[in-house]
Amino acid sequence: MEDRTPRPYASSDEDFEMVPDAASGTKDTLTLTAAAELSHVAPACARATVACNITASASEGKRRPDVDVVVVMDRSGSMEAERKLELCKETTELLIEQLRPSDRFGLVSFDHRVKTNTALVSATSDVSRAVKSLRPGGTTNLSGGLFAGLGLLSAAPAAERIRAVLLLTDGLANAGITEEQPLIAATKSLLEGTTTGLYTFGYGSDHNASLLQSIAGAAGDGKGSYYFIETAEKVVGAFADCLGGLLSVAAQNVVVEVKASAGRIARVRREGATRVDDRTWTVPLGDVFEEEQRDVLVEVELLGSENVEVSFALRYVDAANGRVSHATATASVAVDAAKAQTATPDAHVTEQRARLDTADALLSARECADRRDIAGARRVLESQKAKIAALKVAAVTGGLVERLAHDLAVVLEGLANEDAYRARGRQWMTSKMMGHQMQRCMEDSDSDEEESSMPRLMGSVGRARNVYRNTSKKSSKVAMMRGMSARRPSAPQPTSATSSRPTSFPPPAPAPRQGLFSSLFRKSQAPLEDQDLEE
Repeated sequence: MEDRTPRPYASSDEDFEMVPDAASGTKDTLTLTAAAELSHVAPACARATVACNITASASEGKRRPDVDVVVVMDRSGSMEAERKLELCKETTELLIEQLRPSDRFGLVSFDHRVKTNTALVSATSDVSRAVKSLRPGGTTNLSGGLFAGLGLLSAAPAAERIRAVLLLTDGLANAGITEEQPLIAATKSLLEGTTTGLYTFGYGSDHNASLLQSIAGAAGDGKGSYYFIETAEKVVGAFADCLGGLLSVAAQNVVVEVKASAGRIARVRREGATRVDDRTWTVPLGDVFEEEQRDVLVEVELLGSENVEVSFALRYVDAANGRVSHATATASVAVDAAKAQTATPDAHVTEQRARLDTADALLSARECADRRDIAGARRVLESQKAKIAALKVAAVTGGLVERLAHDLAVVLEGLANEDAYRARGRQWMTSKMMGHQMQRCMEDSDSDEEESSMPRLMGSVGRARNVYRNTSKKSSKVAMMRGMSARRPSAPQPTSATSSRPTSFPPPAPAPRQGLFSSLFRKSQAPLEDQDLEE
């Protein structure tokens, strides 16, 4: 049966080809398409850009693989402030409630000492007791906690399970391995040969955002994320976003091989891309969640060739059944002066170039700001913001250009001065840069409701939908918010003077608990279904 699923690069051009590797009548877990940014270029052009897109389908009722989750939690003395540790404990309990009996959970905690609070056991076991028992202690042996968490998974291998370590800290590593380079090298060594994902959560303004990004990145593209938890209200959303991804892995060990028929591949714009020879590169993409997309942009030097064809060969393990699947796609660029005058840029490729340019601008701005050149950092981002505003492309990726503009505006507010940068600007910049590089949501989810009905995000910046967030991430947050609501005392039903519908978030009791969850429950008395859960 012919696959007629809409594809970002699909067109009537003869240079498009799709070869599925699935049985007739079944829908591929991943689909692969390819296109040149310009199908024809002038003889004076030395380079051309060709790209492939990988799109994951929705689950459509497939049973998800079992998961192994190990939480590595900072219990150093600073976690006692503002009851941060208590909040993280409650959120971890909510996470456990979303697992099923065949999933497994482990817990490691650390201050200057490291403790395995519970080994990797069934999520039906009484693991919540171990979470409740955590108490704040001394300094921060981040490396020891991380290595112990990774060790829990390596001691209990399971080839067909989704496996991840979630590391949460609010401070700087000041015990164990404290330097970034040896810490990352050791982490990569422990991850080598595994399918383990690594997700880091930085709480507040005192943590090392760059280090946590590097730790998450050690697992490779598609295998980790860095979340910035700025306030109490963001903890549940960040954990839910991460868990929603783990519960929706569609494909693992995703790899694309890129080959050019002529010329030379000058650059592949994807983290982890590796050169084999002048015309061959490999691009590992790790895990892909349901409904996610991955785009690989390839810059080719024509070197006098009149026609260059670039082929993409996709290989992945289907997470639902463990089978290895393949697909291929090709796109070509021809040198033709006449046709080049009327050639129209592919809108999707143009959007993806803007995405990568924005990630590069965020990195450059962070480097400027780290040198205390706040003005220089602002110039970099203002320049990229102007380029985004000038884009003349039809919306292809459901609001990506709007999201890029939104994130640049948010980060610019975090560059108001050096104090603002240290408090939140650097962390925002790091998380958003990694998210756009990887094409993955890495934050407490934004609302998918109509933009006109949204409250303003902050200052002069309006809200914009996170185009990378899939259905499972949204559902996970709703489920965890329901779980949190269920932990509160029941509220009286509203009277007709207020509303005829029952409340889901009760108002605070006369003597409200002063924990960090309290502000979440004072937000609204509207039913859960009507509230803006994805802040």
